[in-house]
Amino acid sequence: MADGNPANGQNGEQQPGAQPAPQANPVIVQMMGMFQNMMLQMQQQSAAMLRQQQDFMRTIETSRQVPVQPEKIIDLLASNIKEFRYDAESCLTFAAWYSRYEDLFEQDAARLEDDAKVRLLLRKLGMAEHERYSSFILPAKPKAMTFEDTVNTLKGLFGATESVVSKRYRCLQNVKQPTEDHVTYACRVNKLCVEFELAKLTEDQFKCLVYVCGLKSENDAEIRTRLLSKIEEQDVTLQQLSDECQRLLNLKHDNAMIESQPSLVNKVQQQWEDRGRGIGKAQQQWANRGRGHDKQQQQLDRGRDKKQDRSSSPSPVRSTKGRNRWACWLCGGLHKARNCEYQDYRCADCNEIGHREGYCRSSESFYHGREKKTEAVSSN
Repeated sequence: MADGNPANGQNGEQQPGAQPAPQANPVIVQMMGMFQNMMLQMQQQSAAMLRQQQDFMRTIETSRQVPVQPEKIIDLLASNIKEFRYDAESCLTFAAWYSRYEDLFEQDAARLEDDAKVRLLLRKLGMAEHERYSSFILPAKPKAMTFEDTVNTLKGLFGATESVVSKRYRCLQNVKQPTEDHVTYACRVNKLCVEFELAKLTEDQFKCLVYVCGLKSENDAEIRTRLLSKIEEQDVTLQQLSDECQRLLNLKHDNAMIESQPSLVNKVQQQWEDRGRGIGKAQQQWANRGRGHDKQQQQLDRGRDKKQDRSSSPSPVRSTKGRNRWACWLCGGLHKARNCEYQDYRCADCNEIGHREGYCRSSESFYHGREKKTEAVSSN
C-alpha cells in the first residue's frame, strides 16, 4: 500500500526512474551565513546604543541633582538685560521690552525657580516703574506673584494708551517724510499696518471709520465723540451709525428747545412765587405800620418822661459835645440821676464818691444844685 508519496515505495526507497534530490547551492549558503552575522551585529549595536542612552540619561539626572546657585545666574543674566523705562508716547512699552528678552527668560533662565525669575524681572524695572507696580498689586507682595502673572500685569500696566481707532486713523494719514529713505518708510508702513489690525477689520467697521473721520466740523465735535465711543464698544454698521447720529441731533435740538422755552409748570411756579412775594410784601407793610405805631408810642412816652424830669429836677447842665441832653449827670445813662447806681461809686479820676470816670464836672453841678434845694427847703 502506498504512503501517499508517489515518488517513494513502501520502504521509502527511491523508485526506479525517479529524479535525485537537488543539492544545496554553496553560494546561497554563504549568503545566508552573512545575513545571520549581520543580524547578530545589528542586535549587538542596538544593545550598545541602548546602554549609551541609559548612561546619558543617568548623566542628565546626576547633573540635575547638582545644586544651582540662583544668585550667580541672576547676576549673570541681569548684566545682559537693559533696564526698562516706560514711555507711552515713544512706544516704549513693557510688551516691546519683554519681547526683546523673552528667549533669555524662557531658555537661559529655565533652570531658575519661578520666584528667582520674578526677582530677575523686577530687578530690571526702573524706580518709578517698580514703585507703580508695587502700589498697583497691593496688598499683595511682588514675591507672592508668579512669573506669568507678573508679566501679564506689567503688560497691562505699562502698555500702549493709544486706542485702536487712533492707530487706524494714524495709519490712514501716513505720509513719507522728505528726509526718509524708502526702506525706513517701508518699515514704518509695515508696523502701522500691523497695528491697524487689518485682519480683524470688517467691511462695516472700515465704512464706519471712514464716516467718522469725515466729521471734521466743530459743530460735530460732540457727535464725533459719541460715535467713536460706539465704534470701540461694539461692531456697528454704517446704517446704525447714521441712525445714531440722527438720534443725537434730535436730542440736541430737543434740549435747545426745552432750554429756550420755559414749561407750563415753570410758569405756574413763577406765579405762585410772585403771589408769595406779594403776600410777604403786604405782611412787611403791616409790620412796618406796627413798628411805626410803636415808635410813635415810644416818642409819646419819652415826651412824658421828659416833662416829669423837668418838673421834678433842675435843668441838666449841658455836657460835652455829642452827649445826650437828658442823660444822667453821674454816668451818662438814660435814667434819672437820683436813681443812678454810681452814687456810691468812687471815681478813679478825682477820687471822689458819687459818679463814674468822665463825669466829674456834671456830678458837681448835680450835687451843688441838690444842696441848694436842700438848703431852701430847710430855710422854709
